[in-house]
Amino acid sequence: MNILIVDDEPRHVRGMVHMLRTMRPDARVTTAKDGETALASVRAELPDVVLSDIQMPNMDGLTFLKRLEEEELRTKVVMVSAYNLFEYAQTAVRHGAYDYLLKPVDTGKVDALLERLEQQLAAELQEREASAEMLQRLQLASPAYRSRLLHQWLAGELPAEERAGLYDWELLREVDVLIVTEINRQPQRPTEMISKPRNSGDSDKEADSQSMPLQALTEELSRLASAFGQACVFPLQTEPNQAMRLVTALKLAKPLRQEELRGALLAITDAWRQHGIIRHGIGSMPTSGEEGMGSGEYADIPSLYRQARTALGFAFHDEWQGVVFGEALIPQSASAAFSLDGEELFEALQEPTPAAAEALCRRAFRELAAQGHAEPKLMKDHAALMLMKIKSRTRDIVDPQVGNVLTGAAASDIAACPSSSALMELLLECLNAVQRSLAERKQGRGEFVVDTCLSWIQANYQADITLEMAAVQFHFNASYFSTLIKSRTGRSFSEHVTEARMRRAKELLAAGRLKIYEIADQCGYRDTKYFTRMFKRQVGLSPEAYKHTARPNAGNEEAP
Repeated sequence: MNILIVDDEPRHVRGMVHMLRTMRPDARVTTAKDGETALASVRAELPDVVLSDIQMPNMDGLTFLKRLEEEELRTKVVMVSAYNLFEYAQTAVRHGAYDYLLKPVDTGKVDALLERLEQQLAAELQEREASAEMLQRLQLASPAYRSRLLHQWLAGELPAEERAGLYDWELLREVDVLIVTEINRQPQRPTEMISKPRNSGDSDKEADSQSMPLQALTEELSRLASAFGQACVFPLQTEPNQAMRLVTALKLAKPLRQEELRGALLAITDAWRQHGIIRHGIGSMPTSGEEGMGSGEYADIPSLYRQARTALGFAFHDEWQGVVFGEALIPQSASAAFSLDGEELFEALQEPTPAAAEALCRRAFRELAAQGHAEPKLMKDHAALMLMKIKSRTRDIVDPQVGNVLTGAAASDIAACPSSSALMELLLECLNAVQRSLAERKQGRGEFVVDTCLSWIQANYQADITLEMAAVQFHFNASYFSTLIKSRTGRSFSEHVTEARMRRAKELLAAGRLKIYEIADQCGYRDTKYFTRMFKRQVGLSPEAYKHTARPNAGNEEAP
């Protein structure tokens, strides 16, 4: 393993180098003093793992992470920081961070992290080798020249002088419909795909067993399409780690009835289910249903292909049953609201069963999905951020192994989910793990008193309540009571008070009926400026900005 440490503190760098070389004597460990130096190092050597600080001169860790994402430099980045701020972790995950460690680093956590990294790197190498073998066999089965022409034709880049080499397939001169069919030969869940062992010699057996179904599927698609007009089906070369794809080019002989084509494709999907997950994205000419034969001009092929590929991506949603027409998609806002409140979910996870938390999760993602019209990446991004938020919220009150499960799911398992149902299954498993761990901690009088205290805070947050007042209320020593609340919930008494006040403030701001100073007073803040500072620190927006964000159609209201 090749590891790069990025930090501007020499003492911390020496400590990390010593720790890593002790744990992994065979690893190659190098260092960089800031993000700028590290970026150059990654470009030159592409290390397997980068352990990067956040606060550094020249280029900080988050900027460094963004640059890696922009330049598509694929390396595992673990952010290391002395600041336990959810905003840092959220930004890091958004830009592809693998994990987030707090200084001073714990040797046990580092060792567990290295084990996970070694397993994932080995699995990715295995997948690349398998995909490379399959791609090579596909290339051998189809002449390279014809393959190149087909790709240029789909992309709209085929030079005029080379079209004759492709158009000996007379059909390709006029195409009304393009169908991109994807075959994922591994229908297991993402975690099973990663952990499944592979025996030596398996690749030849798999290729032999799969070549026949692929050829048979090609013939089946050709027979299906011929019922609608003239058709040809050809394999599409894909990048390593991608599923196999077939393209069906169809010249209609009669007006297209989408439900009829959909039914035929669903029948193929069901009949071939034993060979893996099969999905179809369809791009069609707007006029193809009016006269029976579209214009099929060469310049229209790229738009058909883009439409079909986009539709195929939305087959992630189970609502489509694996068959999506590009024309049926309704564009959604990239900033679609995600209605799951993190603190409400945390409270639901503390109930005796996970039913309430599961219901909140299902409802939020069902609304976000917009009946299958939401970008799959948006769904996965919100899922990963939700798990990282739960991990941050429960960091000190659940079994550390549960935190590792959440990190693994957010970092890799979510991205590998092939469908919305698989994504939800993974999320519910994670929520169940957290709920079980929290339930194990709910025991004794201390837990009962803490729950009662939290209810007391909810009922009295408008007053100037203090830890000392709560300790008297529940007959505890103030110092012990503070420790008890922190150990049971992971948050201090004052943080719970602030959370209750901020939640109410957001509700009042969204309602839009009160002035800022009135909301501050109702939430227990006598100083409006202090309330404004606290709100911006907690929420990331000023009260006035949040008010307009929560109520985009409301008229402008004067700030106090």
